[in-house]
Amino acid sequence: MSFKDILAFVVSLEADMAALSAAEALAQRFDACLTAVHITPLPEEPLAYEPTVVAGIWAQLLASARQDAQAEHQRLQTHLQTLSGRYQARSAEAQQRDLGRVAALHARYSDLAILPRPDQDSLRAVRFEMIEGVVLHSGRPALIIPPAWPAERVIGLRPLIAWDTSREATRALSEAARFLDTCEQAIVATVDARPKTFGHGPHPGANIAAHLERRGIDVLVNNLLTDSDSVAGALLSAARESGADLIIMGAYGQSRLLELMFGGATRDVLIRADIPLLLVH
Repeated sequence: MSFKDILAFVVSLEADMAALSAAEALAQRFDACLTAVHITPLPEEPLAYEPTVVAGIWAQLLASARQDAQAEHQRLQTHLQTLSGRYQARSAEAQQRDLGRVAALHARYSDLAILPRPDQDSLRAVRFEMIEGVVLHSGRPALIIPPAWPAERVIGLRPLIAWDTSREATRALSEAARFLDTCEQAIVATVDARPKTFGHGPHPGANIAAHLERRGIDVLVNNLLTDSDSVAGALLSAARESGADLIIMGAYGQSRLLELMFGGATRDVLIRADIPLLLVH
């Protein structure tokens, strides 16, 4: 089944345009309805000894944030009106600690949630909260788009699958079926894989490659060695060298610690990826 509902999260139209453009292109490609959700991070309640002072200051902060959000939402609606396909705009607000729950709730009503990759800017923590919520708590796949991804480049024609035989990697493969069924060639990448009875089998990557080939997918297996590099570094280097336009990866969840919420390889790929990343928990 094709994508029918694609969701894009927008905090700042200017900063998030790469992710929104990717969502627009995918919606057009799969004839899906695009839903753009404008998220407003509300300020935290200020600390002060005098409750009346706190209430007054906080009211001013909330009013300012909502005024800015209204203007940003109007810019988003104006942009969406230039599109030819089906679209709708929503808005939501929450304090940063609740953004993940809000994002997860909206993502549940879509086939694919698209979010900007965290960058070194003032919205970094906000983006991590939203990605955490969608990946770990929505039950939907999250497609993370790097800030410099060109709008005209097609996503998923040459995907790289980070394969380690885990449940998470298997789930990611299942959620990526819509991309895999239309790709030109898929690359199965293992890292430091060893033959194991309860794992890769005698030939790492061969079993999953055979499974994909039976679905009519052209598959290339690349067994990577880290040597002096990290798992993330090996995967990203292989993706660049092979011309991959998508990394498909299972996400290992830990605790609510912003950048520490995901396991090491997941976190490092998420932070460093310069091509789209499909994360599934």
